[in-house]
Formats: sequence, C-alpha cells, structure tokens
Amino acid sequence: MSNTRNILFTIITVVVIPLLFFVLVEFALRLVGVGTHYQYFNQIDIDGEAFYQENPDFADQFYPRSLNVGPLQNTFAAERSDGRLRVFVLGGSAAMGFPHKNHGVDRLLATQLRALFPKRDVEVVNTAMTSVNSHVVYQVAQTLPSESADVAVILMGNNEVVGPYGPGTFNQNFLSSLSAIRALQALKRTRLWQLVDSSLAEVQSSDAKADLEWQGMQMFVDNGVAEDDPRMSAVYKHFEGNLRDIVDTLNAKGMHVVLSTVPVNLRQSAPFLSISRDDSSASDEAKLTALRERAEAQALNGRWREAQDLWQQAIALDAGYADSHFQLATSLENLGELALARSHYERALDLDGLRFRADTRINAIIERVAREYDSSNVSFVHSSKGFDRASAPYAPGWDLLVEHVHYDFSGNAVLARIFARAIARHLSPTTPPKLLKPEKVAARIGFPNHETIENLKNLQGMAKQPPFPGQSNYQDYLAFLATELSSVTAEVGEPKDVVRRRQQVLVDGEGDWKLHFEMTALARHLKNKQAQYYHLDQLFKLYPHNRESYINLATLLSQDGRWAEVIPLLERSLSYTRGRDELVVEVVGWLGTAHLKTNNTAKATELLLSIPGDYPDQVGMSLRAYGNLIKHSSDSGDAQATEQYLTSLENYANTLVVSGASESYPRLNQRMAQLLTMGGDRAGAARWRAVR
Repeated sequence: MSNTRNILFTIITVVVIPLLFFVLVEFALRLVGVGTHYQYFNQIDIDGEAFYQENPDFADQFYPRSLNVGPLQNTFAAERSDGRLRVFVLGGSAAMGFPHKNHGVDRLLATQLRALFPKRDVEVVNTAMTSVNSHVVYQVAQTLPSESADVAVILMGNNEVVGPYGPGTFNQNFLSSLSAIRALQALKRTRLWQLVDSSLAEVQSSDAKADLEWQGMQMFVDNGVAEDDPRMSAVYKHFEGNLRDIVDTLNAKGMHVVLSTVPVNLRQSAPFLSISRDDSSASDEAKLTALRERAEAQALNGRWREAQDLWQQAIALDAGYADSHFQLATSLENLGELALARSHYERALDLDGLRFRADTRINAIIERVAREYDSSNVSFVHSSKGFDRASAPYAPGWDLLVEHVHYDFSGNAVLARIFARAIARHLSPTTPPKLLKPEKVAARIGFPNHETIENLKNLQGMAKQPPFPGQSNYQDYLAFLATELSSVTAEVGEPKDVVRRRQQVLVDGEGDWKLHFEMTALARHLKNKQAQYYHLDQLFKLYPHNRESYINLATLLSQDGRWAEVIPLLERSLSYTRGRDELVVEVVGWLGTAHLKTNNTAKATELLLSIPGDYPDQVGMSLRAYGNLIKHSSDSGDAQATEQYLTSLENYANTLVVSGASESYPRLNQRMAQLLTMGGDRAGAARWRAVR
C-alpha cells in the first residue's frame, strides 16, 4: 500500500498539479482576453441575428502575421434553412481561384447550382487560402461549425511539400510525426503560448522570418526536394492521414464530401528545378551537357526524331533529371506519340525539385482514400481525367491553366461542372443534371472583365520572378501571357461595351450580386448615378454583407446631401470591417461627419473624439477628426468648443511626439499648423511650423 501511495503521490505531484496549474492559467488568460482563438469563423451579431464571418487571424497559427495569409471574405447566417443549399470549398490557392478570385471555381459552381436548384438559396462559401496544405485544411475542417453546410468540396494537394511542415517550406521546420505536428499546433493555439510568444517578440531583436513579406513562389526557390528524399515518405503519409481525418470530420459535422483529384499543368509547365545525379563523373557530366545542347538545337529546328533520340540518351545517363523527361515528352508529342509523351510529362512532374504541383502519387492517394468511403458520405470525382477529356488529345496545359497549377476560366468551368454534377447526383439521384454551357456561365458571372486584364498583367509581373525564368519553356510562357492579355483586352473592350453585354443577363434576373457590383463600378466610371442606385439596390437584395457596397451607396447619398440615409448604412458597414482599425476609424470618422451634417453635434463630437481616444495610432484620421470638429465649431461661432478642441488636439500631438509615434507621421508639424490656423491660434501654428 505504501508503494501505491508513493506512486499515486508522485503522479499527482509531477503530472496532475502542474497540469491543473496550466489549465487554470489558460482559463484565466482567456477570461481576461489575452490572445485570440483560431477558429476559422467568428460568430457575430448583425441586427440581432447570428452570422458566421471568417477569422482574419486563422492562418497566423501557421504563418507569420506579416505575410498576411488569410481567408477570403465570407459572411453567412448561422441558422440553417431548408430552402438553402450551402457548400463549403476547402483547399489551397487553386481552389481559392487565383488569379481570377472573383471568377474562381466557387463562383462558377454557385452559378451552376443556382441553375440546377432554382428554388433554393444557393451559397458557396470558399474557405481556401493561398499556400496552404493538408495540415492547414485539417484545422479548417476541425473548426467549421457542425451542421453548417450540406456539402463540402475538397480540392487539395498542391502544397504538401512547400506548405506548413513540408520539407520544402521556408517557415516551419519539417516534422516526420503527424501527431507531433498536431500537438505543436494545439500548443500554439493556447493563450499561454501566445502570451509567451508575444512577450519574447517584444524583448528580442527582430527576427527576419517574423518580418517576412509575401513574395510568392520565389520564397521557396532555395528549398528543392528530390523525389527520393527520405522525407517524402512522411509527406505522403501525412497527406493521407490528414485527408482521411478531414473527410471523417466533415462527415461527422453533417456534410456530404465531394473529393477531387487535383489537375495540374503537365504539357506546358516545364519543371522548376531539375536535380542531377550526385554520383556522376566529370566525363558523364560533360557528355550530358553536350547531349542536352544538341537535343535543344534539334528541337529548335523542328527535328523531333533526332531530338527524341538525344533526350533518350541523356535520360539513360541521368534518369532523374526532370527537364530531360519534359523535353522528351515535347518531342514525342510533336511526333504524334501522345501516350508515351504523357508518361514522360508525368515523370517530369514527379521529378520536379520545386514541388508546387500535386504529383501522381498525391492524386493516387486521393483516389484510393475516396474509394474507401460509401457513396452516401463521399462522392469521388476524378477531375484530372475531366481535364484530360477537355484537353484531348493532348495533356492539360495552357488551354485550361494560366501557369503550373492555377486555372483559367475554362479550367474552372470544367471543375464547376464536375462538382455541380456530383452534388446534383447526391441531392437528386434520379434526376439527370442539366448543366449550363461554359459560355452561359461566363455571361452570368461577367467573364472576362477589366479585372481579368489586371489579373493577367499581375501574372506577367509574377512570371518575371523566380522560379519561372528557370523553366526551359519560359519564353513560350511569356509569349502565351502576352497573347492571352491581348485577346482578353480586345474581348472586354470599353466600359460601355461591357455594360451592353451585361444587360440581357440582368434583365433575365440571372446575374449574381458580384455582377451588380461590377455594373455599379462601370456606372460610376460612366457617371451614370441613376444606374449606380439601381445596381446597388439589386445587389443588397442578393447579398447584404459586402462592406464596399455600403460605402459605395453612402458615397452616392452623401453626394446628394442625403445624410440622414447615410448614417444607418455606415453603422451597418461596421459589421464587415473584420476588426481592422483603419476601416473602423474610416467609418467612425465618416459617421461623425454625417451627424454634424444632420446637426447632431453631441453624437458627432462623441464619435470624432473616440478616434484619437481609442485609436491613437491612426494619426491621419485622428487629425482629420479634430479638423472636422474645429471647422464646425469655428463656422458655428462656438469659441468655447473651438478652444476645447484645440487644447485636446495639442495634448494628443504632444503625446505623439513624446512617445515617438510622430515618426510614423512626418507631416505632423504641417498638419498641426494648418489645424491651429483653422481654429484661430496663429501663435500655436507658428510654434509648430518652427519645430524641425
């Protein structure tokens, strides 16, 4: 008995008491508001009704905050409705819709589903994020509210090596244990960890990784991973484990899962990094160099059979060099040997040392896992084969993708049809789905438009950065982008042309809220105020949760002097600021102005003074708030109020100077002189001008 008591006492002393202590500390920290939660959605209240809205902090548990990796904006009712069909989309940037985010697969899918289910309120909520992998998507699935959607679509697999905890990432160290990764992430979500982490960040010198800015794919170029790297076995194991757990989690939360393979650019995305054998002799290296140079020359002259022979010789000497397989595939394709060409395109994909694309093994895992589930829980869709059919007789390339993994409208249209068909068969198994043709979908979502042109220009800028210039078909890619940009620019035309094309869709009531948002912008460009009012009215009927829409309507109304109508719009817009100080302050300042215009001076004063009081770091907006108050009191002849505002202003400005915060606002002296002059304090204005 004494030994039992000793063992029990030891367990209590060593395990139970410390654990209880940390639980109590964690509870206390949560109680006082230290740190943040990392649920994917925040639950908010709008006019007494519960809504879910994406949590901007979610991805900070995986990436430095400075990278600004985060979810797309979504706001939707928490309460379920029998008349609503809600679909979640989970995955990385390809599922998010990059580069055409407003014309991504989610919007095309919503359009197809609205046509299939016209009596239901269709919502497609895109939870995908850039540069994430299955470790992140697992956490998304874990934190999605139960019974919050009917269907979840998973399009995931591109970033398993370069995403969090992958061997090719720039941020987190690779871990071979999935349990260790999840335990570490659970620890990061505790308030105690967040408190310690933030405290260390304040006292330690700046860490270069903590100050990172997002630079796209070039951030990963120094982290090549070979196909035979021992860490790759853990990558595939992690992916499979995460995938099963994601599916199980979503099923348990009442969602049918549509699980898709991941189409990638096989035919026209040359490998980003080809890794040579590390045991080659100097003579072999020289021979390889000569073979590759001769093969490239033959291909350049269209002598594909000769090029094929030379590439095969090069592969015989170094079978693991990715670009040799890609170049051989190109030669075989030009010789009409398409099946053999495809096998080498796939080999080039699997050997690519910068592993941004889902390889053949990733897609095989997806298919194998999907086959383990009953069709009542999971609908498996082989989107890669769908792309093969769309690109036939060739492998998928720039006909469906804009670079290595991201889809053009045509690629997203293929995916949307595949996903919509699977969802329709699940919901109405006896009714064959009648899907819209791509050109009909394009008309309903307004593709292409002027934003499409800007997206292509951004792609051209991205293509100038590593790793794209290292691709053997780089010049061909630049030519493709130039041709695409020219074609789209000609198709879009002038704003008046776009408005004319959209009219019939809108007359038929087939446009979504984003189409009305675009039409509002076009009407503003064309200085058609009546059209702006019309499209904003229609937009709010379809989707009353977009901040920019409230700001646009408030702007229109203020221009017409309808300030009383502006106030409720600005107040509602505060529900969509996502806690961003600069957006909150902008609205509060505007609300103050609106109350001044409606002669509610007391409320205006309260709002405007709350800006320097609650958001002192927002220097520009704080000074503008003081300026509005000083001008109003001066114009009203209220000398006492003017004096109070001037005193408060000087106290605020002096605090900025003493704390050093004024360094972030170099125009402080100039603005202070202007404001003091406005208030009649010329001596004070001269004093601030004299300060250097």
